[in-house]
Amino acid sequence: MSQKQVAGWLKGITLSIAGMGLLFFGLVVPYLAWDMAVTYPDYAALRIPGILYGWGIAVFCYAILYQFWKVCVQIGRDNSFSGENARSFVVISRLAFVLAVVWFAGILFLVAKRALGPAFLIFMILLIFINVVIAVLAAALSHLIYKSYEMKQDAELTI
Repeated sequence: MSQKQVAGWLKGITLSIAGMGLLFFGLVVPYLAWDMAVTYPDYAALRIPGILYGWGIAVFCYAILYQFWKVCVQIGRDNSFSGENARSFVVISRLAFVLAVVWFAGILFLVAKRALGPAFLIFMILLIFINVVIAVLAAALSHLIYKSYEMKQDAELTI
């Protein structure tokens, strides 16, 4: 598979995830918030904060997808080991870590409101774990890409 084909596949996957996110954050999150308010009237006041929280998470997710799109563009240009890609993965790492903190803040908020069930707590802890893993992997990948970029630069200077 050529670099352009790999980049094309990665861009297609990125656009698919963006589309699914649009459906989820635009339709599912508001519907679930409305349904929760109807089913559990004691928590109806959390409907709007819940929607805003979901949309805030969406902003971080789309920022990560944008950075990954930039990586895909560099892969398509046959420039996989570049300073741009290393910087993009640093940004992805930081965004994923901040997102883990946002999930944790959500747990604290729901605990303070006495609105956190055990299943939802486990789900949110899983999301924190996933975000921390993404942050660590993106940071490691950034380091490896940057080291490869430096080696490529040194090789070009010796020739």
